Amino acid sequence: MNSSNAVMSWWWFLSFLAGFNVLVLLYSFYQLNQKKDHTPPKIWQIRTWQLILSGIYTLGCGFRSILPRGDLRRIVLYDSWISCVAIGRSVATIAELSFVAQWSLILYEAGKYTKNETIRFLAKLPLPIVIIAEISSWYACLSTNYLGTAIEESLWAVAAAITVYGFYLARPHYRGIQRTFFNFGMISGIGYILYMLCIDVPEYVFNWWEAEALNKTYLSISEGFSEVCQVWHLTHAYEDWRYEFVWMSLYFSVAVWMSLLIPHMPFLDRNKLEDKG
Repeated sequence: MNSSNAVMSWWWFLSFLAGFNVLVLLYSFYQLNQKKDHTPPKIWQIRTWQLILSGIYTLGCGFRSILPRGDLRRIVLYDSWISCVAIGRSVATIAELSFVAQWSLILYEAGKYTKNETIRFLAKLPLPIVIIAEISSWYACLSTNYLGTAIEESLWAVAAAITVYGFYLARPHYRGIQRTFFNFGMISGIGYILYMLCIDVPEYVFNWWEAEALNKTYLSISEGFSEVCQVWHLTHAYEDWRYEFVWMSLYFSVAVWMSLLIPHMPFLDRNKLEDKG
C-alpha cells in the first residue's frame, strides 16, 4: 500500500506539472505577442515557429504526464485504451521531433547572423539524427528489445553534443545576454549528455544484456504492432515505476521549461562583438 501511495503521489505531481506547463504556455503566447511590434520580421518568423514547436512539445509532454506508460513492459497507470502504447509512443514521437527542431532553429539563427558556415551545417544535423532515434525507439517498442532504446538514447546524446558544439562556436561572436544564453545552453547540454551516457544508456544496455542472458525471444514488428494497440497492464507497484520516477519527473518539468524559454531567447542579430564600438 505504501508503495502504491508513493506511485500515486508521483502521478499527481506529474498531472500538476502538466496543468502548470499549459498555463505557462498560454502566458508564453501572450508575452511573445506583446513583443511583436519590437521584433524584427525575420526574427519574429523564427520565434513564431519556436513557439508553435514549444506548444506541441508542451502539450505532448502534458499528455504523457497524465497518462504515463512503460513502452516495452506495456505498463500504464490509467486503465484505458487512450493509455495504449501505440498512442503514447505516437504522441512522444511528434513531441520529441518538435523539441529537437527547436535546437536546429537556434543553430540556424546563430549561423545566419554570425555567418558561420559550420554552425549552418550543424543546424541541419539534429533533426535527421533524432528521426533515426525515433525509428530505433519504435523498433524497441514493437520488438521489446532494449537494444533499440539504447541506440535511441545514444543518438539523442549525439544530437545534443552537436547542438552544444554549435553553441560553443557561436558563443565567441556575442557578448552580454546572448553570450549568457549560449553559456547556459552549453552547461545544460553537457549535463544532459552526461546523464544519458552515465545513467540512461547503461541502464538500457544492462536490460538488453539481461534479456540476452535469458535467451529472450523478441516480437516481430507485426506482432509488436498488434500488441501495442491492444495490450496494456495496469500497475501501481513502485518497483514497476522506480526507474521512470527520475527521468519522467525531469523530462516533463525541466525539459519542458527549457522548451518554453527558447521562443523568448535573446535576439541573435544584435550584441555581436563585431558591432561593438
